[in-house]
Amino acid sequence: MVVHPVAAVDHPGLRELVSRTARDRGWCEPKWFETTREDAGSGVTALALRDHPRLVLACGGDGTVNAVAAGLAHTGVAMGIVPIGTGNLVARNLGIGSGVEDAVTCAFGGVDRRVDMGLLNGRPFVGMGGVGLDAEMVRDTSPRMKRLLGWPAYVPAVLKGLRSGPSRVAVRLDDGHWLTRRVLGAVVGNIGALQGGVSLLPEADPADGLLDLALLRDVRTRGWLVTAGRLIGSRRVDGPVVERFRFRRLELRSSRTKPFEVDGEVCGATRSLTVEVDPGALVVKVSA
Repeated sequence: MVVHPVAAVDHPGLRELVSRTARDRGWCEPKWFETTREDAGSGVTALALRDHPRLVLACGGDGTVNAVAAGLAHTGVAMGIVPIGTGNLVARNLGIGSGVEDAVTCAFGGVDRRVDMGLLNGRPFVGMGGVGLDAEMVRDTSPRMKRLLGWPAYVPAVLKGLRSGPSRVAVRLDDGHWLTRRVLGAVVGNIGALQGGVSLLPEADPADGLLDLALLRDVRTRGWLVTAGRLIGSRRVDGPVVERFRFRRLELRSSRTKPFEVDGEVCGATRSLTVEVDPGALVVKVSA
């Protein structure tokens, strides 16, 4: 078990639940490894791999899942996900859900599914990454507000990001022609649904050897208001505010330096992105 200690505090019975489920399913007693501020999970995952496990549980949010996945990529060792963070997008999109007991049962009793990963400027991701509006939203929303309000906590940060203005970007997909757009941001994903079940990348399939791109277009405020109204009924981002593509390799060059994020963690600021798919890199335990 690779556990985010802060998230574990909110689930005091987690260790006993995992131990009991492991025993009931015929597994040995799991070892407990805690992440730290310096090590989000990759380091302790490397320590866990010294014991040649068949399964490593990532217990935390998407940041913990990302770090454990990076450590397990191409090892063939399965990852179980116990979503006890604030976002848990990867678990939701893979059908694991957000219930802790169901997720633990899935980890020990589910089936193996091989899924893709992505590399964004060399940083691995399982779910999504982005530059511009997406990263500004992550950066400017406090974890406390996310815990209290859920996805509506992002609304003030989105409005602030809209006011920051667009960038002119050039995009090249799979060594094709360069495309030029004015955008507020770009999101790349191996999964499709955001907080609140909002579908940004409806064609995304985590096992198809492709990644998906959504360009968040610079349109009049009315366009964003219309989109917000449609979300209430359909939960799908559509219309003039978004343009979608699919790719194996992406290059993006921007006229402005903007923050970028990977699986919900802001990693810095940049004017360029290179994104590539890493097909079938990870084995994940999913519901049978």
